[in-house]
Amino acid sequence: MARDGKFDVIHAHDWITFPGGVRIKADSGKPLILHVHSLETDRSGSDCRNRIYELEKEAMIAADRVIAVSQYTKDQIVLHYQINPIKISVVHNGIDPQETKRTTHKLKDKLVVFLGRLTHQKGPDFLIETAEKVVRVYPRVKFVVAGTGDQFAHALQSSAYKKLGSKFIFTGFLSKAKVNQLLSMADVYFLPSVSEPFGLSVLEAAQFNVPSVISRQSGAAEVMKGTLQADFWDTDKYANYIHALLKYGVLKKELVAKTQGELGLLTWKNAAEKILEIYDKLRVN
Repeated sequence: MARDGKFDVIHAHDWITFPGGVRIKADSGKPLILHVHSLETDRSGSDCRNRIYELEKEAMIAADRVIAVSQYTKDQIVLHYQINPIKISVVHNGIDPQETKRTTHKLKDKLVVFLGRLTHQKGPDFLIETAEKVVRVYPRVKFVVAGTGDQFAHALQSSAYKKLGSKFIFTGFLSKAKVNQLLSMADVYFLPSVSEPFGLSVLEAAQFNVPSVISRQSGAAEVMKGTLQADFWDTDKYANYIHALLKYGVLKKELVAKTQGELGLLTWKNAAEKILEIYDKLRVN
């Protein structure tokens, strides 16, 4: 297909496919769109300048259009990669609507849930520091950490060192069905990421009527105004928010109602329509 030229645009997703997209553009002369779901500066730190970073930068320079999954990611591209903001479009991620229902669990404590890879990017140290502060004022709580990663052992050891072992449940990897089951029982969803291009798990939690406390350094913070937000390092504010949601049912209901209204606009259909508009503009030009 790439050899016969019977296509209008090239659309490549993240650094693994970027070299192929650049090569096809060079061979075909067709416009290249790079879709950025995450950056090496998210994964490895803002000062990272390794081979993957260079590959991302060279590809974005060559591209005709870059799609970022959030304004946050667009700002990171401009700041760390020096790409002209004029050629970067923001298309927020979406979610497929689904019917959900709440379920109960046998634990006597309320559940604060974290979903995702346990890496530096996801802020596991801030998760544990926040938990330590919440437990002081609201001991009837458990933090459920669902996921694996290179910080898994560190998080496990850190929670034990701080004598929080009884307050944490580390599940490891969970299937989609198990994730949905967990969210159906959760009281609060917590995302303390240091750098989060979007954060689809926030939308997934909202579908199960779970209020969220999330990092301002995330794309989800731009579109989910019904969440409680703090800078990733502000564990005092995180703890205060989580405590309030655990203690005050009225606040929880108010935030859940607000996020339900926001979910209606955050669909993959809406995201796809915005991308089609970008295709049309490139084909005309």
